[in-house]
This record gives sequence, C-alpha cells and structure tokens, in this order.
Amino acid sequence: MNQPLIQQAVALFQNGRFQDAAQFCQQALARVPGDESLATLWAMSLQNLGRDQDAAPVYRQLAHARPEIPAHWANLGLVLRRLGEYAEAEAAYRHALARDPRNTGFLVDYGLLLLDMGRIADARHRFLDAVDLHPGLAEAHIYASLACFECGDAQRAAALIPPTDQWRGLPDHLREELATALMQVGRTSEAESLLMAPGVRQSLSGIIRLAQLNERTNQIPRARALMDQARAQASTAGRQEQIDLLHLEASLAMRDKDHAKARAAAESIIALRPHVQAEANAHFTLANIADKQKDPATAMSHLEHAHAIHFQLAADVVPEIAHSDAEPLKVSSKWLTADEGAFRHDPRAPSAGDSPVFIVGFPRSGTTMLEQMLDAHPHYASMDERATLQRCIERMEARGFEYPHGLDMLDGAAADELRAVYWSEVAKVITLQPGEQLVDKNPLNMLRLPMILRLFPNAKIILALRHPCDVLLSCYMQNFRSPAFMVLCSSLERLAKSYVNAMRFWIHHQALLAPDTLVLRYEDTVGDFPAQVERIGAFLGIRDRDFLAQFSQHAARKGYISTPSYSQVVEPVNARAVGRWQPYSRWLLPALPILQPVADHWGYDLTVR
Repeated sequence: MNQPLIQQAVALFQNGRFQDAAQFCQQALARVPGDESLATLWAMSLQNLGRDQDAAPVYRQLAHARPEIPAHWANLGLVLRRLGEYAEAEAAYRHALARDPRNTGFLVDYGLLLLDMGRIADARHRFLDAVDLHPGLAEAHIYASLACFECGDAQRAAALIPPTDQWRGLPDHLREELATALMQVGRTSEAESLLMAPGVRQSLSGIIRLAQLNERTNQIPRARALMDQARAQASTAGRQEQIDLLHLEASLAMRDKDHAKARAAAESIIALRPHVQAEANAHFTLANIADKQKDPATAMSHLEHAHAIHFQLAADVVPEIAHSDAEPLKVSSKWLTADEGAFRHDPRAPSAGDSPVFIVGFPRSGTTMLEQMLDAHPHYASMDERATLQRCIERMEARGFEYPHGLDMLDGAAADELRAVYWSEVAKVITLQPGEQLVDKNPLNMLRLPMILRLFPNAKIILALRHPCDVLLSCYMQNFRSPAFMVLCSSLERLAKSYVNAMRFWIHHQALLAPDTLVLRYEDTVGDFPAQVERIGAFLGIRDRDFLAQFSQHAARKGYISTPSYSQVVEPVNARAVGRWQPYSRWLLPALPILQPVADHWGYDLTVR
C-alpha cells in the first residue's frame, strides 16, 4: 500500500514545504514507480517551486498513461501555457474539455491561454461559457468582463462585473483583475478601494495597477510616486509585470514629453513579445513619439504594424465586416425619406430645457473638449460616452418597428416609453441634481439624429467639425477598442469612405429634420477660443460663461474621462493639431478624392502644401 507515502507527501505539500515534497515524491516514486498520486504531487510541488519545465514532462507522462483523466490534461495545459508552449497547451485543454466539457475551471484556464495567444474573441466565448455554466462564479465573470471590453463590448463588460457581495475574500490576483475590470468601465473609485483595502498586502502588480489608475484619472504626482515604488521592487517582476510597468513608464514619459524614455519603454515591451493587444499598444505609442519628433515615415510604419494586429483581432469578432466591403458604421446607410420625418413636430415632447444637450461629430473632431467645457458649468452634467440612444433603438426594434423608418409610426405612448428607456440608462451612470441639465456627448450619435429628434425634437445639438484630413489622421493614430472601428481604421481609404458616409448621413438628415444645431469648427475654437465660448453661451442661453473657459482645470479635477483624449483635455487650448495632416499628405493622397465632396460642403481646403 502506498497510502502512508502519499499522506506524508500531502502533509509536506500542504505545509508549503514544496522543496521537501518534491524530493520526497521523487524518492518515493523510485520505490513505487508509476504511482499516479505521488507523480501528481511531485509535479504540483515542482510547479509551486516555479519549475514548470520540470513539471511538464511529469504531467505529460500522466496524461498519456491515463488519458481518460481530464485533470491530467488540464494540469499539463496549465504548465505548458506558463512555458509559452501554446499549441501543445491548447491540445491538452481540448483533451480535458472533451472529457469534462462542463468544468468551469478548465474553461477559465483555457480562456486565459487563448488570451495569451491573442485570440481574444475565442477567449471571451470560453469565459462566457463558464459564466453560463456557473453564474455565481466570480472568477468567470471577471475574466469575461475583461475579454468583452477587449472585444469592444463595454456594455456587456459592465454587466458582467460580479456583485459587490462577491468581492470580499477574493484571492489577490482576482482582486487585482477585478480592479482592472472596474477601471475599464469607469468605476474608478471602487477599483481604487479594492486596491487600497485595509489589511491588503500590496503586491507589485497591485502597485502597478494603482499607478495605472492614477495616470488614467490624471492624478499624475501619485502615479509617479507609485511607479517609483514599483521600480524599487522590479527585480521580482514577472514578465507581465515588466510589460505593465514599461507601459506605465511610457505613458508618464509621454506626459513629460520625454520621448526618448517613452520610446525605450515601448521598444522594451515589444522585445518581451507581449500578447498582441499590448504589442499594438506599443506600436501606437511609438507612432505617437515619431509624430511628435516630426518623423512621419516612422510613425506610419508603426501604425501599419498596429493596424495589422487590430484588423486580425477585429476579424475574429466581426468577420462579416472585416472580410467584405461592408460599411462598419452600419447605421450610416439607414436614411429616412422625405415622407418619413413627420415625427419632427411632437407636441408631447420635452422642452429644450428638459432635454439633454447633445454633442455629436465624427470621432477626433473636438467633442471631448466641448463636453468638458459644458461639464465645467454648474448647470450641466456629462456622463462620458454611452450608447444610451442605441438602447432606445434596440427597444424600438424589439417592439417590431424598423429603425429609423418606423419612427413616424410610433405613437405618443411609444415615444414616452423610449424616453423612459433613455432616462433609465442615464440613471445607471449619473444622478442629475435639481436644476442640472444632461450633456450627452457621443460623437457617432450624429448617425442617430432621427432618434434624437423623435425623443427630444427641441433639444440643442452641437456638431463638432474639424478638417477632414486632420480627423482621418487623428483617428488612424488612435488605439480604438471597438472592433468596428478597428476595421474602419484598417486603411486610410476605408476610413475616408466611412467618414464621408457619416457626413453625408448628417447633411441629408439635417436638411430633412432641421434640428436646432450649432456648428463649431475645431480650428475656430482653438484659434479664437473666447469668441467660440461666446457662441456656445449664446446658443444655450448661458450667462456666466467664465466656467466654460476654465474647462481644462475642471477636467483635471474630474478624474476619469473615458475617451482617448483624456490626457489632452487637461491641457490649455492650443492650435498644435491644426494642419497636422500636411506632413502625412503622401499617405493621405488616395483618400483626398473620396473626401473632396464633403470638404467642399463644409468649406475645407484639401490642397497639399
């Protein structure tokens, strides 16, 4: 009987004496070769000693000797994943799940392998499978939330955050992953509380995440102090911690305009062969550095690398868009005809004062600056970018009405129901105080103008405009998370086509529906800021307009801002980005004929100088 030997090995293992347990099991196996329990304990002890290279052949032998035991295959998959031997690791997980397809632990671990392999969409499916099988498993919810966010589904990512009563008692690594998930959906205060909970030992990865949170919320002195604290422990950093610390260093160096330091950090990330999203992030950083150093050729080279990675990621999520000429912004093709706009005059509709103020425009046209200007005024409150109107469209279509063609078929009660949907979605994000008016800034709500005017026909709308070539270049240089935008930005020509489609949609529907609109050009705003403050104040009936002029200080105090320009809106207004496209004109040349009709409509000059 081998039971006494097994009991001794288990006692050593459970007491954390992994070196002694490994040595004991190896010696015991010389006496009783082939004992399955002793071999498993030997491999587990080697794992806990960080000797995955030695554990792998033991697990491999166990799996092939007893292939019907799914745990052997799963254990093999885990150590192979940690060794970076992804192909064999995936085969092992497939064997494990073939024998135990409802094992949520196997599904989560397989999902983590797929994340390491850059197959984010596949990983999301495995995590969601685990959620479906075990709805109360916090681990599955946390990783599913992270994967959904990476796939551009921020709404589902937010919904998957486990309830707060499941947060207590999470192991350190899951507490940190939950903090990251909370950060990504804008719940930064809760993320900070998790990372700084009393009695919680601050690990290196936890310090790095807390520093990332402070950088993301524009708390730069605290972020730098935490980075210094992390650097002091860098000798113990694992590969992922090294990558995260380098990314943080690059972000803070960019804020300091220390481009050499930022470039060294980003190049070091690529040398560590990170997962594909981190590699794309590094290329975007290097492109930004090259742009600031007036080296457009190097910038474009890095952007081509980044977009190639993004296109493959997007193709896994939305293959029907990626591998066709389909318009990624599908709603831009849904035009109303002249006889479908009768809903514009609805006597039951809220007044302008009881409606949101909508800020729209193609992304990278200055909408975030306009939002922060209004948010700085005590009468207004913004909620960052939310797909609130899209939820209304989904409810309308669930009721059997095609959007937008069925808008004029909705009666007053149906419109009231959709407005209730809108405000219930708003209430999930922000609590408006008495006397406050909502600012709903979502650039691509320009493509939902018909829904805006069905629900709030008296609303004030601000359309942000910017030179089309500057918009294209800025979008192309952005690290967008949305799969549709990854496809849209895969080439400058495709981006130009989508830009033109969006603008043609707006021009058509503005003429048809006659919204109460103020058009603000980015070039005018940064060129004569006081004059544009006056225009905005006059349009909205704001008397005390000084608040609008102090938006950058307000944005710095606000903390979390969800858009890519979160680090830019805390700076004073400047005209550095006007005409940025000219040095990139040779790359933009194929897009100019596509842009010409819209540029002519808005009076923008496409002449290359």
